[in-house]
Amino acid sequence: MTEYSVFVAMIVAIVVLRRQGLEDAFLQVWLPFFLLLPFSFWIHVPLLSDHNFMQAAILPMLFVLVKEKLSEIRFGPMEYLLALYVAIRVVADYFSRGYSDAQHYAHYLATAVIGPYLLGNYIISSRRMDIASARKFVLLFVLLFPIFLYEAKFWVSPIFQIFSPLFPNAYSNVSIRYGLARTAGTFEHPILACIMIIAVYRLHRWLSWQGVWEQAQSGVLGWLQQRLRGLPLAFKYQISALLILMAILTISRGPWIGGLVGAALAAAGNAKNRQRQLLIFGAVLLLGGVFGQIALDAYITPREGEVLSGEAQTMLYRKVMIEQYQGFLMDKMWTGWGLTTVPTIQGMESIDNAFFLMALQHGVFAPAVFVVIFLYAIASQLRFGLCAPPGEAPLGFTFSGIYLMCFIAFASVYMGAQTEPMLFLLLGWGESVKNRRSLGDASGAAPAQPKPAAFRRVLY
Repeated sequence: MTEYSVFVAMIVAIVVLRRQGLEDAFLQVWLPFFLLLPFSFWIHVPLLSDHNFMQAAILPMLFVLVKEKLSEIRFGPMEYLLALYVAIRVVADYFSRGYSDAQHYAHYLATAVIGPYLLGNYIISSRRMDIASARKFVLLFVLLFPIFLYEAKFWVSPIFQIFSPLFPNAYSNVSIRYGLARTAGTFEHPILACIMIIAVYRLHRWLSWQGVWEQAQSGVLGWLQQRLRGLPLAFKYQISALLILMAILTISRGPWIGGLVGAALAAAGNAKNRQRQLLIFGAVLLLGGVFGQIALDAYITPREGEVLSGEAQTMLYRKVMIEQYQGFLMDKMWTGWGLTTVPTIQGMESIDNAFFLMALQHGVFAPAVFVVIFLYAIASQLRFGLCAPPGEAPLGFTFSGIYLMCFIAFASVYMGAQTEPMLFLLLGWGESVKNRRSLGDASGAAPAQPKPAAFRRVLY
């Protein structure tokens, strides 16, 4: 019965919705429950579906959102792609696992994919909310920092220690590399944690470019700003150092690589000639991909009598894993095996590629549409960012950098825990920013404060 505590989130959301409205409920209720409590804290409600804290909090918010903003909801290319993606996965799951399981999965997609997309699109609908939402993400990760340090030392998250007695089915695994615990925080896996950290780091850098951190902060961030004022680094660099250290503690190479590539793409938005910088970035990315693949093949291919290092064996595992599971994919290429009923190979239970796993679960059309969503999102955000006034750091380039980072990182891990709702929240947020300009809203591009002097040094 203690698992019913997840519905505390629903009650709190209803109270805040009644007293303060959607925006405050999103910032003060949904985001904290989403980020601070693991998705492994959940309950199955008989005759209904599974719920975790995030899902419980989002249900009343979606009800109010649809009631208040139904006339504003519009369908464009992203919405059609999202509807197609959800339909393919639910229908394929129905053919593979039956009505009951498909119905539960449809509930999950409604609350963890469609719901976050709608929140990002219709609640983060002004420049004020852009800044407030990004600040809230940064604040919550600042609060997670001591939890990461605790986990690095004691090999368990204190969140699990405190709340796991309420959830008998909850689990907390520890991953070791170089003799150190890879921290996962509330995100269940170190790679998933690193994806979330890097996404928030990019939002933090956009706030820095807008001059937000030079302003006096309020609340916990204001308290920290005052306490850390004596340190030699500016407040924005202190936050950067904290988030970078959190990413390092996860010891996750895939997101690190994706983060560097995403940073380079986001940085192109600050160049004087954005188009030329994008062409340079594309050429370097193409050449880097070719030579990187050659280097990787050489790294994971042992010479005669050579024993591969642990790192090389980890990388080799992913290549061999895909080769071994290809037979299963060919057996059910169009419909897949079902969300939880993919056959497993002993010793290779972990399918560390979100796109390949998606194909195994729900057929090749599901990852194909997923890839198109990524390509459309990145291309449309870059096109939008190129239209920004000179000297401004476009939010579109930040979003495209995050999407590209996720695309690269998901080739090395499943899409699980908070990463899936986070991705679709950011996709909706990106569409919101684009739509403001098409509706004649200048807030889609206006800076947070007067522009600084023409010459400035930008650190990435």
